[in-house]
Amino acid sequence: MFKKIGVWVMSAALVFTAGCQPLGGLDMNQTIENEWKTETYEASLSMALQYDVGNTDALSDYDKERLALWNGLQLNVSSLKVNGREQTMSAKGTLSAAKLNLPFALSLDKDGALLTVEGANKPIAIADWRTNELTGLYHEVTMYDDFWVHRLKRLMEEMRFVDHQEVTKKAVGLLAKNLPNAASLAVEKKTETIQGQTVSGHQLRFDVSGEEFASLFRTLFKNTALDDQGLRELAVVIYDKFHPELKELGFADELFQDRQLGTEAVYTGAKAIALYLTSETGGAWEQELLSQTKLKADAFVDESKHIRQWNAEIAMHSPPGMEDGIRGGKLTVRMDRWNINGEVEPDIISAKDAVFYEELSNEESLRQVVQPDSAFYKLLKEQLRITEKYLYFYIWPESELDNTLSGPEAYPGYAYNAAYISSQNTAFVQGKELGEGLGYKVTWDAGTNTLTIAGSETEIVLQSGSATARVNGTDKNIGEPAVLKQGALYVPVRFVAEQLGAKVKTEGEESLYSIEVYKP
Repeated sequence: MFKKIGVWVMSAALVFTAGCQPLGGLDMNQTIENEWKTETYEASLSMALQYDVGNTDALSDYDKERLALWNGLQLNVSSLKVNGREQTMSAKGTLSAAKLNLPFALSLDKDGALLTVEGANKPIAIADWRTNELTGLYHEVTMYDDFWVHRLKRLMEEMRFVDHQEVTKKAVGLLAKNLPNAASLAVEKKTETIQGQTVSGHQLRFDVSGEEFASLFRTLFKNTALDDQGLRELAVVIYDKFHPELKELGFADELFQDRQLGTEAVYTGAKAIALYLTSETGGAWEQELLSQTKLKADAFVDESKHIRQWNAEIAMHSPPGMEDGIRGGKLTVRMDRWNINGEVEPDIISAKDAVFYEELSNEESLRQVVQPDSAFYKLLKEQLRITEKYLYFYIWPESELDNTLSGPEAYPGYAYNAAYISSQNTAFVQGKELGEGLGYKVTWDAGTNTLTIAGSETEIVLQSGSATARVNGTDKNIGEPAVLKQGALYVPVRFVAEQLGAKVKTEGEESLYSIEVYKP
């Protein structure tokens, strides 16, 4: 996985920077081929993002906060170690964002990705490859789309790394063969000092912008559309590697039962895409986007045809007349590499005592894992707002909710996130959904029909049939009694939410059919 990502980046960079026609004694095809064979290396890496900002008065407060977070972001990795043979990688460096400096270490292996950051007293798990999941990223599966979610998950589980690599290599080769060299491309013999060593090789320089950029892409898609042999070879590889997965996703079973028909279908689809992107309609994005784009890059390739150094700057600007908000931006990247195909041992972080990133969305857990006075805490809490909670409850007529829960056509699953308005105009929701949704521990005592919502600073005890709640040991009136419906205790939403530090939105047209609960 890690080698594939690196090869994609380095190969794509060479292809779209220089094409693949020999120039100045440098064989670009051989260089790209060597990238696919590179198993291990060490590197340093730096990235910086800078926006060109105009008048921001029209931006929302949220957009202004995002702008302040990302504008000026810098990533400096002093040590990057990649071992493709063992599928491991590690990185150490500093991330600077929103005027905060965050020293960090990251490691990836066959099981997942772990992160340590100054200010956190435990490692943080940010990915679990065993489940193909990024922790903290959720998908709310509905009755409509769980069919496709299931098949996409199967697809992710069944596609093998080696198959990805072969298809990617064939695709990059096809693009490389059909992309002409840019007029500004220059190659010269040169020596560079990398990690204290003097290295001889070739320096490629490239500077293209505006219409020339768009022209390169149009030529690429035109040449690719006319390259029948290349497209058919790519179609064969795609079919041979992935046709069971394509069938699993429901793509024309009768076509993918037959290899000849299947490859013809893949070929036809790829050719149609290339032709569309060559057309005036399909190529409109090239003119609109790339005409305002400028790319400057240089790459140093050593005598053994390995990329040792890479510098790039890509700048994008809004079309004339758009002077407000974000008018453009610039991304700069630099990488030095050494010890290519040597002995590289990434620094793998121990998973002992690690916590999942998603657990930090609970305020109590965040304070236990991350020091409240640290820059990391400020980034998570104030900039990324990971502890914010938004809950939505959909209002039902009480009689319809009762029928759904216990009527002749009962289907309690439909009552998820349901609310109802009582005859006294009080909104009720399930106490368990409200408490857990806001990040609190909820327990239920069936013997006394008592629900307890507890956190480090707040405890609320509610009982079925009682209009009194005990909040941190003090009895308080909740207006109307809590109601038990089919084993679930429904509670007055405003009272409970406000005791837990949340707000209930009642304004706006949407409040006629839903209740929004927000906790900062």
